[in-house]
Amino acid sequence: MAREGRTAGTVALGLVVVLFISGIIEAFVTPSGLPTEARVGIGVVAELAFFAYVFVVGRSAVARGHTGDIDAALLEDRVATQA
Repeated sequence: MAREGRTAGTVALGLVVVLFISGIIEAFVTPSGLPTEARVGIGVVAELAFFAYVFVVGRSAVARGHTGDIDAALLEDRVATQA
C-alpha cells in the first residue's frame, strides 16, 4: 500500500506540471489576438508533445522497469518496537 501511495504521489506531481502548462495556454493563448488557426495549432502541438512524452518516454521507462516509486536504497526500514 505504501508503494502504491508513493507512486500515486509521483503521478500527482506530474499532473501538477501538466495543469500548469495547460493553465498557461488557457491564460495567454486562448484570449490572445492570434488567429484561430494559430491558437488551435498551439493546442495541437501541446497535446502532441504530451502524448509523445507519455507514450514514448513512458513506454521506455516502463521497459527499463521504472514504476514511479522511490528507489529502494532511499527507503528506510522501520520496524515497530515496544519501548
